[in-house]
Amino acid sequence: MRRAVTWSMRFALAISAVFILAALVAGGLAYELQSRGMAHRLEAEVEADTRALALAPKDGDLEDLSAQVAALATVSRDSAQIVAYLPAGGEPAEGNARIKAPFEGLRYLRTGRDLALTLDGPGLPKRFVAYGMQLPEGWVMTGHDADWLHEQTEILAGSFGWALGLAALLSTAFAIVIARRTEARIGQMERVLDAVGAGRHDLRIRDHGRDDLTRLAQSVDAALDRLEAGISAIRQVSTDVAHDLRAPLARLRLRLEPVALDRALPPATRTEIGSALADLDQISQTFDAILRLARMQAGMVAITPSPVDLEALCRDTIEMMAASAEDMGHDLRLQSAAMVQVAGDRALLGQALVNLIDNALRHCPPPARITLSLQGGERPTLSVCDNGPGIPEADLERVRGRFVRLEASRNTPGSGLGLSLVEAIANLHGGRLMLENRAPGLCATITFAAEIPPGKPERPQARPEANPSTTE
Repeated sequence: MRRAVTWSMRFALAISAVFILAALVAGGLAYELQSRGMAHRLEAEVEADTRALALAPKDGDLEDLSAQVAALATVSRDSAQIVAYLPAGGEPAEGNARIKAPFEGLRYLRTGRDLALTLDGPGLPKRFVAYGMQLPEGWVMTGHDADWLHEQTEILAGSFGWALGLAALLSTAFAIVIARRTEARIGQMERVLDAVGAGRHDLRIRDHGRDDLTRLAQSVDAALDRLEAGISAIRQVSTDVAHDLRAPLARLRLRLEPVALDRALPPATRTEIGSALADLDQISQTFDAILRLARMQAGMVAITPSPVDLEALCRDTIEMMAASAEDMGHDLRLQSAAMVQVAGDRALLGQALVNLIDNALRHCPPPARITLSLQGGERPTLSVCDNGPGIPEADLERVRGRFVRLEASRNTPGSGLGLSLVEAIANLHGGRLMLENRAPGLCATITFAAEIPPGKPERPQARPEANPSTTE
C-alpha cells in the first residue's frame, strides 16, 4: 500500500520548486544579459575597426588604405578576422574575404552564403559579425569570428544547466531530509498520543529541537503531565474509598448474617436481609477488584514467572465453567489447543481467562456458541470468541477503561472492571489484549510476548474461582 504524501513533504517540495524556479529565472536573465553583452562588445569592436580603417586614406591617397587591408589580412592567418576593400574605380577587390554584395552597417554573415574566404581548409569560421562603410574611395568592411560568440554562449548555457541541475538536486534532497525529520517528529507525537489514549499515561514526547515543533511538543508534554496527575488523583480517590469501606462493609455483613439465620425471623424480613447480604458481597467484590487493578496498574504486583501450561489451563477452565454455561443455555467448548507454555503466574492467567469467558456468558443472548482457542508460535495467542452482538466499533477501546459498561441502564450484574483487569494481567505478562468484532460476535485475544520450550511440569496451583470478584 502506497503511503500518502504528507503535508510536510508537500511543503518542503513546494519550497524546493520555488527555489528551482527562482534559480531558473535568475539564471535565464543572467544568460540573456551575458550573451547580449558579449555580442554588443563584439559588434562595437567590429564597428570601431571599420571606422579606423576608413580613416586610413588621406587626401584621396589609397596606398595607406591598401597597406592596412593587406596587413590585416596577413595578420589573420586563420581568418578569425576578415577585411575587404572594393575600390570605387573598379579595380580588383582586396582583403581575405569576397563579399557577394556590399552593405553598410552591421551584418551577420555566413561563409558560403554571404561571403567566400580566400583561405581554404578545416577549422575556418562559419559565422562572422561584420560592419561595412561606403567611402568616396570605395567600400570597406571588417569582421570578426562569430563562432567564438556562439561557443561562449553554449559554454555559458551548459554551465548554467549543470549549476541549475546540481542546485535542484541539492535543494530537493535537503527538502526531503527536512521533511522526513519533521515527519519523524510528528510521528513520534502521534505514537505517544495514541499510546496515552490507550492508557499509557506515563509516556512523553520529549523533543529536543529548537523550533516551533519543539515548543508544541513541550506544551503537549506539560498537558500530559497535568492529565496524568488528574488521572492518578482520580484513581487514588477510588482506591482510597474502596480501601476505607472494606472494613465497615465486612463488619456490617458480620452483623447481618446472624440475624438472617435467626429462625424466629419472618420470611419476608429474612429475604430482604439476604438481598442486602448479596448486595454487600457484590460491593465487596467490586472494591476488591478496584484495589487489585490499582495495584497492578501502579506496578505494585510482582510475579515470579514459572512455566504455565496454557493447554492444561484452558481445559481446566472449560471443565470448571461448562456447567454454568449449560445452565445459562450456552455452548462452551475448546475449539483448538496447542501445546504452549509461557512464563507467568497461573492464577492470574486463569483469572483473566475466567473473566473473558464470564463476559461472553453474560452478554450473549442464549443460545450462544463460545469457543476457546489456543495458538502457538513465536507470539502465542489465547482467544475467547462468541457469536453474540459484539461491541460497537466506536466503543472497542473505551470498554477497556474502569467502570465502563455499554448498558446505559446498568441493570446487569458487574462492575465494569473485568476487561480492565484482563488488560492489566496481560500487560503484567508482557502481552496485550486485543478486541475484534467478527460480525457476528466478539473475539478477545491475549497475545503473549514469547513461548518457552517445554520444561518441567507446572506445579499444581489453586484453580480460579468459578464466580470471581473481578468479572465485569
